[in-house]
Amino acid sequence: MTQDLDAVATEAQPELSAARAETIAASFARQGLMTTFSASLARVERCEVEMAMPWSEGVTQQHGFFHGGVVGALADSACGYAALTLVGDGEAGLTAEYKINLLSPAQGERLIAVGRVLKPGRTLIVAQGDVFVEQQGRRKLVATMLMTLCVVRTLEHV
Repeated sequence: MTQDLDAVATEAQPELSAARAETIAASFARQGLMTTFSASLARVERCEVEMAMPWSEGVTQQHGFFHGGVVGALADSACGYAALTLVGDGEAGLTAEYKINLLSPAQGERLIAVGRVLKPGRTLIVAQGDVFVEQQGRRKLVATMLMTLCVVRTLEHV
């Protein structure tokens, strides 16, 4: 039996607690790679996270576009934090695998990644990440990712 993927997003979900939002913000602040990219959390909701980063020469490939590795890293983080909105205290979501399709050169003023949970679970969470490039206020889809995360117990802060 197939489940309508849109139904997951539209099911009545409790709001994200302030404590969970603070945990996610603190975790994001500890990510050295996102700091290096000058990335920021733009929106954190239950099952969905949006983050953005500005263009800079330090994140480009040889043609001046955002590097594909940067696009993938931003999508990975957005999906991971979307999953983190669902896990319990003392748990984390670690990327088990992902596939990314780079759809178009990422040329613009900034990248925006939106990660959202497609299928929540106690052990595995499946998420999708869409990455857009923004130029003069207009967004263009440049990549899409499908990811599986494994929920693990942790003694450290996530």
